[in-house]
Amino acid sequence: MPDFVHDIPLRDLATYFSLAAVASIVVGMLVLKPILRLLIGSGPDLNEAISYGTAGFNLFYGLLLGLLTVSAYQNNERISEAVLQESTVLAALYSDVNAYPEPVRSETKAMMRDYVLFTLYKDWPAHAQGNYLDGGANRVNAMRQKLATFEPATAGQEVLHAQMLAAFQEFTRARQLRLNGVYTQIPNVLWYAVLLGAAINILLIVLLRMRPVRQFVLGTITAFFLGVILFVIVALDDPLRGEAAIQPDPLKRLWDRVMIWDEP
Repeated sequence: MPDFVHDIPLRDLATYFSLAAVASIVVGMLVLKPILRLLIGSGPDLNEAISYGTAGFNLFYGLLLGLLTVSAYQNNERISEAVLQESTVLAALYSDVNAYPEPVRSETKAMMRDYVLFTLYKDWPAHAQGNYLDGGANRVNAMRQKLATFEPATAGQEVLHAQMLAAFQEFTRARQLRLNGVYTQIPNVLWYAVLLGAAINILLIVLLRMRPVRQFVLGTITAFFLGVILFVIVALDDPLRGEAAIQPDPLKRLWDRVMIWDEP
């Protein structure tokens, strides 16, 4: 799907899909139907032949739409859970680092605050443009280096440090899942198949022998339903872009409720 589609507000996008659905039926009935009737004829068995053809086609096309919708929704949920996990683990790390001696405690907490601010106000806007910044990885590596160079002085510190390192790995995995969402989209070849299938569906409807008013109503309802399904898939296709994009609310709450109070 072209990148500019994700920059269109959802209300406008829904309007465009609705207008396209109605326009496709009008164009099909006024332009394509006479041409196709000349090519294939309009005998009494036309409706029966179309019914046989659409039975199998609609089955497989419906499966394709269903699988794409479920896939887009599940991917959206997976990225949302990754953002929540990233925030949850980071909150635990920020709390547990209080048990470290100075200056490691203050320096590590300052790094974590800097990471959250960078993610909220620099990395997330980059996500909205289909990208992410290297500054996040640089900050994560700096935190990792700070923790890796710490040498526990007591048995208690050794246990805590081992737990911190394990939790930090969990944090980096959740962050990587979030970054993967920047480039997770339905392949273009599938979009071609979906749009071609929608066009064929509409063509088969306008070819049916029936009264024009009845055909227009039936075709508009079918095309509108297809438009709704395609609209849902487009809205969920890119989890971090567009008006329906996943927001960094868990990280924002972490900053507002915990980290901001430690700012100098």
